[in-house]
Amino acid sequence: MKKLLLLVNIHSGKGIVEEQLPAIINYYNKAGYEVTVYISQYSGHICEIARTRGEDFDVLVCSGGDGTLNEAVNGIADLVKKPVLGYIPAGSTNDFAASMGIPLNIEDSYKKAIDGEIFDLDIGKINDRHFVYVAGFGLFTNISYETPQNMKNLLGYQAYLLEGLRQLANIKSYKLEIEYDGGVIKDDIMIGLVSNSNSIAGMKTIFKNYADLNDGLFEVLLVKAPKNVNVVKSIIASIVEKDFDSELFYSFKTSRISVKCEEDISWTMDGEYCGSFKETDISVLNKAVDIRH
Repeated sequence: MKKLLLLVNIHSGKGIVEEQLPAIINYYNKAGYEVTVYISQYSGHICEIARTRGEDFDVLVCSGGDGTLNEAVNGIADLVKKPVLGYIPAGSTNDFAASMGIPLNIEDSYKKAIDGEIFDLDIGKINDRHFVYVAGFGLFTNISYETPQNMKNLLGYQAYLLEGLRQLANIKSYKLEIEYDGGVIKDDIMIGLVSNSNSIAGMKTIFKNYADLNDGLFEVLLVKAPKNVNVVKSIIASIVEKDFDSELFYSFKTSRISVKCEEDISWTMDGEYCGSFKETDISVLNKAVDIRH
């Protein structure tokens, strides 16, 4: 009998997965899997279980938001024998599922988690941690983890918009030296996104060049520091319209990027805080994880 590890964050989104657990387990049992279930008890728990037990299983299915998926991937990233990954998206925005074409309907997604096609997915590494689809710093990038969960549950995507509007009053920029495949950039930057996704914070196809999720390259978007309020309005309009050809942006593809600053920069990965660094090295791990979609 094949072995399946099911890791669940019942607090993600509106907690709708909890009531579906009997149906999920029954479906996997009928498909010939012996199922072991863990319910996340604290931040980092899913990562610990995936790391310590992942090699004992053929398939690992995780259910929750993008942060839950990040924990599962961090848990299996360095394993010699990685289980095939399945994902039941149950968060507020589910950016990664949108990029991968994983259904947002719970029943459809738990079936795809074992029946779908296998995709060799690129993941990223930021210093000593891994991320699934995006690492970022600056204005708006902390919205996901600073927006209260009860507000997300009540308002969904609108909760992110409200938090974003609040942050406009506190614009900060960083004097950076950035090295990447194409050269060196020295400039004042207020937002940096290093991504392997076509959806960020609920915004679909945010990059002009459609991201290829296993080409060994990141999509990078750097937003220059504005000189006045009118420039901020132009920046927001350009982001909404996906128009990054102006002098307000740097937009390019790269397999690696390093960011140096004289002060600590707070970074997020997959919507969760991951630390503050003066020097940050980010690289692509090409086709590092097998995931069904």
